Amino acid sequence: MSLEIIRILQRAKRIRLLQALKKIQRPFALWPLIKALMKPGRALVRFSKGGTIRVDQLKRPIPIYTLLLVLLVGIAGGAYASSSLIHGAINTGSNMPDFSIAITPPSVTLSPGSVATFTIRLSSMYGFAGSVNLNATLPAATGITGAANPNSVSLLTGTGSATLTVSIPTSAPIKTYAMNTTGSSGKLSHSVQAFLLVASPPPQDFTIGVNSTSMTLSQGSSATAALTLSSVSGFSGAVNLTATVSPIVANGPSATLNPPKVTLTSGGTANSLLSISTSGSTPRRGYTIFVLATSGTFSHLLSVSLTVQ
Repeated sequence: MSLEIIRILQRAKRIRLLQALKKIQRPFALWPLIKALMKPGRALVRFSKGGTIRVDQLKRPIPIYTLLLVLLVGIAGGAYASSSLIHGAINTGSNMPDFSIAITPPSVTLSPGSVATFTIRLSSMYGFAGSVNLNATLPAATGITGAANPNSVSLLTGTGSATLTVSIPTSAPIKTYAMNTTGSSGKLSHSVQAFLLVASPPPQDFTIGVNSTSMTLSQGSSATAALTLSSVSGFSGAVNLTATVSPIVANGPSATLNPPKVTLTSGGTANSLLSISTSGSTPRRGYTIFVLATSGTFSHLLSVSLTVQ
């Protein structure tokens, strides 16, 4: 095979390689570099009228392994760039300073004539260090009012919070309301939603509780427990208290209440003291002290466990 034919075949291989390289994405302007490297190896192929082929080799062609090395470097660079974009290593300009807003609790159940409080939390994102103005959009034509305190929160330290207080009028219809709170700073604006579940108030009543539901006494000793009664839904009136011990045994423990009658005002509380005493001959065993609270048709019972040892 003649030298000219060999050179023509080498040139054909390089042309096919160049055509393949042109189809490859070039994230780092790889093609101008390859083109510059290939330029020294260009050859002129001419066809004479007689049908003979003349090859003018201008310079020594670059070895094929050099071109492959350049190609591999370009592919590796493109892969790195793609990975960096995916994982956020390269700032594409989308991570602009911003802030986030959240509200807790997401919903509150309350009755007409009551007040609810929410906590608004703000956080800086991507270096945001401005102030955020807060505005609550409340249900229209319901009489429900509310305001954030403070109504402007600075995020210089990265985080901030405000308290949103919402008042429900006694005339508010029984239903669920959506409430939007918007935080804005310049062109930035974000909203968060919470729900007000306005329900019928529970019927008037009272509750009774004790600060200790179990006691342990030695024979001949005594102890006391504090009772607390609370008004529910505006209950008011006198409440009678009685205490009994079970089981009833000879020389068993005794229980008294002071005072045995308390008066509750609407939304108020009252207290009484339960005193338990034993003698030196009180049988060692377990007992239950029952306290009954009554007021008209309302009654509640609580129990206290007693162990005599």
